[in-house]
Amino acid sequence: MNIGATGRAGEDAALKMFLENGFELVARNYQTKYGEIDLIVKNERFLVFAEVKTRTKASRYKGYTAVTREKKQKIIKTALLFLKENRFPLQHRIDVIEIDGHWLVIDEKEQFAVDKIHWFKNAITAGDYNGFI
Repeated sequence: MNIGATGRAGEDAALKMFLENGFELVARNYQTKYGEIDLIVKNERFLVFAEVKTRTKASRYKGYTAVTREKKQKIIKTALLFLKENRFPLQHRIDVIEIDGHWLVIDEKEQFAVDKIHWFKNAITAGDYNGFI
């Protein structure tokens, strides 16, 4: 399976997790000149910007490690632009969702199976804003 299909499958799994936890989808793959946010979801208290990192067993590194300082800055800038364009009277936070899984074949169709979901709430914090805002 290609990287794009794996990433999309991970986003689907993360969205399912959010929905099962009482969130509703606001936007998916929100793009600006600064970058993209995979999922934007909300519940009665929070507006959550979620970066989803999906890895298979063949991956050498954990997905969370791919959220570098540069990536964090892109996510923050993109989230700030979203907040400027859209008013939500909610607290906001940035979460990272790490999906571990594998591809399998069922009835001659490839499907992504989730082994584990790691939900890092508030993974990008005020300390990550320092230096560019």
